[in-house]
Amino acid sequence: MATARASRLRDIILKAGLVDELQMRSAAAHQEQWGGRLIPVLCELGFVDEDAATQALSEGLRLPVVHLGTVPKDAAALAKIDVQFCDERGVFPVSFKDRVLTVAMADPTDIVTIDAIQAKAGVRVSGVLSAESEIQAAISKHYRGESGFQSRPSRARQIVTGEVAPPPTDAYSELDLGPPPPRPSRQDMPRVGANTLLDEIMEVPKSVAGFSEEELARLEAARVAQEKTGSIIRAVVELLRRKGYMQG
Repeated sequence: MATARASRLRDIILKAGLVDELQMRSAAAHQEQWGGRLIPVLCELGFVDEDAATQALSEGLRLPVVHLGTVPKDAAALAKIDVQFCDERGVFPVSFKDRVLTVAMADPTDIVTIDAIQAKAGVRVSGVLSAESEIQAAISKHYRGESGFQSRPSRARQIVTGEVAPPPTDAYSELDLGPPPPRPSRQDMPRVGANTLLDEIMEVPKSVAGFSEEELARLEAARVAQEKTGSIIRAVVELLRRKGYMQG
C-alpha cells in the first residue's frame, strides 16, 4: 500500500514536469538512507518549489489546497491528536464536527496515517491537502503557542530553492572582513577545506565578526547550498553503489 501510494506521488510530480527521473531517483536514495517524506525531501534537496509541488498534487489528486494561516484554533480537534504524532506524520487537525476530524496533510493519500488517526481518536477522518511548511507552522502556533505564522522557509532556504533570487556571485567580495592578518609561511599553513573555513566564519559571534544581518544571511545561504549539494552527491553515489555501477 505504501509503495503504491509513493508511486502515485512520484507519477504526479514527474507528470507535472517538476523533476526528472534522475532527480527522483536521488530523492528516493535520500529517503532510503535518511528517511523523510517524498515532497519535503524533494524540496530540501532543492529540486522543487513547495508551492509548485503542492499545486501539482492538488491537480493530480483533484483536491483543493487548504491554507492554514487563517484557520482558527479548534481545541476539540487538537485534543484528538497529540503534537508528537503531528510532528512525526506531518499532519494538523483543522476541525472536529459531527464526529468527523478534518486533518490537513501534505499527502492526503497516506491511508496508513489516516487509519492510525482513526484508531487513536475513534472518529472518522477526512484528509485535506496543505503545504508541509504550513502544517509545521500551524503545529507551532496552535500546539506550542508560538507567536506569528511563518509558512515560508528561511531566507537561506528560499535562496537554495529558488523562491528568491540568490545574491550575485561576487556578493561575498563585498563583506568587510577588516585588514588581513599576517600571512604565515606555506609550511606553517594548515590544510583546511572550504566547508571548514565557512563553518568557522559562521560560528564567530556577530559582535566579534562585525557582520551585518544581510552579510550573515549570505554566508548562511552559502552554507545551506553546500549541505544540499553534499546530500545530493551522497544520495547519487549510494544509488550507483546499489545498482552495481560503483564499488567500495
